[in-house]
Amino acid sequence: MFSGCGLFTRSRRGRGDLRKRGEMGGASSRVAPAEPVGVEDAEEQQSGAAAAARQLAWAEVEAATGGFSSRVVGRGGFSTVYLASLPSSRLGAVKVSCSSERLRLAFRRELDVLLSLRHPHVVRLLGYCDERDEGVLVFEYAPNGDLHERLHGAGGGNGLPWARRVAVALQVAAALEYLHEGRGDTPVIHGDVKASNVLLDADLNAKLCDFGFAHVGVAGAAAAGGGGRPSAPRAVMGSPGYVDPHLLRSGVATEKSDVYSYGVLLLELLTGKEAVCRDTGHRLTAAVGPRLAAGGEVSGVLDQRLGADYDAAEAAAVAELAMKCVSDRPELRPSMADVVRALREKTSAAGSKFDRKMMS
Repeated sequence: MFSGCGLFTRSRRGRGDLRKRGEMGGASSRVAPAEPVGVEDAEEQQSGAAAAARQLAWAEVEAATGGFSSRVVGRGGFSTVYLASLPSSRLGAVKVSCSSERLRLAFRRELDVLLSLRHPHVVRLLGYCDERDEGVLVFEYAPNGDLHERLHGAGGGNGLPWARRVAVALQVAAALEYLHEGRGDTPVIHGDVKASNVLLDADLNAKLCDFGFAHVGVAGAAAAGGGGRPSAPRAVMGSPGYVDPHLLRSGVATEKSDVYSYGVLLLELLTGKEAVCRDTGHRLTAAVGPRLAAGGEVSGVLDQRLGADYDAAEAAAVAELAMKCVSDRPELRPSMADVVRALREKTSAAGSKFDRKMMS
């Protein structure tokens, strides 16, 4: 995304409320030649007053990425993310999805969900293009990569200091609470909470991303009727090591499925270990869960890179909370509102002015 490209433009045919258009879904629309608008129109406050994402022409996306020759900052199984320059030399990330009918439906689902979200710890959608079979989403750029890289990457060093780990835990919890309870009667289930889907901005604040598995309301068998069995087979949401065992058994994704995945994320922050060990293939929950459940000392599983630079009482509270989140019985897991409350009460995670304001 490189400067002076006029990336944020408004199509002559699309000046209405883009959120409404996104929620309606449907086939891709063609945009008429665009006319420029001021940068201020596209760069409002990131709090609840953030501007709606702009519909872009394909030519604008090409210009922003230098014809897709700019640096690749991420790859998924079905997408590539390019660094791009927005107006005022602001950086962004352009996610280009592969072309297929199935992936087109996934793109529309992700777009429709993202158009309805406004939260400081959910990655901000700045624009999108659906002119072609390859769907394009333009996001704010997170210069510090993702949490998985920070904790487990080759250049991770000491990973993150304890205070920042707890702050990230609270920020991700707040984002999930917003998805589950902050949008009225219909929750959004993220469906793929994991360390690589938590981006870190310039100040190492967390931004939950990748809504390709997201669903509005309960997903799976619960909506099918007929004895609670799905009307058609569907792939299980989630990633290895993070997937709720109850979801694997039932095929039904609920808010508590996200809670389980979040619990695994808490264990990662606590131990510095990956959700699935690369060498043994063992799940983190199986490796440390029994030790913590049996009342073992938290220091025995804590990330050794932290040394003595952590708060023992906070670490014990985080471990206890993580074990509640990964309970095999969904009804025993806390809600994300409960998680936020516990982190605020038992840790110093809400100490920053930004998070105090966001939580109030």
